[in-house]
Amino acid sequence: MNKAWHPLSKSDKPSAVSRKHLESAITKVVKSVLDCEAFVGVIIQRIEPKSSTDPNWAVRGVRFGKADRDKSGKVLAIVVERMQREFSLTDDQDDAPANERSTGSDTN
Repeated sequence: MNKAWHPLSKSDKPSAVSRKHLESAITKVVKSVLDCEAFVGVIIQRIEPKSSTDPNWAVRGVRFGKADRDKSGKVLAIVVERMQREFSLTDDQDDAPANERSTGSDTN
């Protein structure tokens, strides 16, 4: 049987990717759709999953640019749903936005 047509088993963990890679991949897929070429991008944030099978990331913001918002939003929802099953965010702190990184020593 073709694995693509079956839900992930417990041994099939989502692939770990960086925030930048995930944002870029989502943007590329949305921009490839007719009338969505002007789509600018998404901002991903790490979230605490409610269960071990839930994703550890979500879309924090969307930059539509001059793309059709309705069509781009529908495409984005489908892409994000699929990618949340396939990818998880890495634990790499260098990947975090500057405002989420520690700017000084925590021992002060």
